[in-house]
Amino acid sequence: MRLKQALDLIRAAVTAAALFLAGGVVPVLGAPAMLCAPAPLLIYGLGTARSWPRIAAASAITLALVVLVAGPVQGLGFALSLGLGTILIAAMLRRQWRFEWIVVCAGAGMLTAATVALVVWAGSPAALARHLHDAIAVAMSNSAGLYEKLGISKAESAEISDQVLAVTAQMAPALGAMVAGLTVLLNLGLVARWLGKEKLGYQLFGALVTWRTPEWLIWLLLASGFGMFIPLAAVRVAAANGFVVVAAIYFCQGLAIMAYYLQMLAMPRIVRGTVYLIALLQPLLAALVCLAGVFDLWIDFRRLKPPSQAAGSIDDFF
Repeated sequence: MRLKQALDLIRAAVTAAALFLAGGVVPVLGAPAMLCAPAPLLIYGLGTARSWPRIAAASAITLALVVLVAGPVQGLGFALSLGLGTILIAAMLRRQWRFEWIVVCAGAGMLTAATVALVVWAGSPAALARHLHDAIAVAMSNSAGLYEKLGISKAESAEISDQVLAVTAQMAPALGAMVAGLTVLLNLGLVARWLGKEKLGYQLFGALVTWRTPEWLIWLLLASGFGMFIPLAAVRVAAANGFVVVAAIYFCQGLAIMAYYLQMLAMPRIVRGTVYLIALLQPLLAALVCLAGVFDLWIDFRRLKPPSQAAGSIDDFF
């Protein structure tokens, strides 16, 4: 029995370390694999009476493996990002929090820890911004050959690179927040799928096709939208980042609406997956899905709200 427990511990730690290190060596697929590194640790530790000792031991071995293979810098990066995320997710799952709050709190914790560490390393927020700008510029310069293969001239490719560089550098906080939230959501999905309601102790994900954002979120969307017109550069950038994050949340609600009607039509899973993929990759469709999530506050596409006794003519019409 002890041998089996030891093998399970080593297997979880090695799998987590391999997933994390894949982000630096495997092209394209390495990044999404890296985001799933907490899942083996959580699956190994949760659902047992001794969850904290198991998670702590597996996380420590994973950290040691990362340091041994990639070095102390990568080990520190794991500890402050996915390692911290593992602990936060486990703590909130043990307290049976709703998955929305786990995504928000664990994602915010990971993003804050990583940002503070990067600012300390760079010396100041301005220096960090310069380092980030330079790193993105190097990555964009490596894509010049791709533009030439697509028949785009050097002048046009330089203009495109400059535009993408400027937008990416300004939207880095929003992109970081969305990646952190996606990381937590991916791992929650894997844990819920693997352990199930019995081992978790509660239903983590309810009927996702009926999921909706809280109504007060619309005020954040409006405030950040109007904030982009304030004649102060720093405020405009902060408002733009906030607007993108809130719009991404409404995009998720739009996907839930889409999933609701695809389920009603009994569409095969492969068709649903294709539709979701197109919605993610096609900008116009993505914008329409986001708008559907926003206007669901008033139109209630899925008829989730209880009928109001004082319903007006517009409610009767819809």
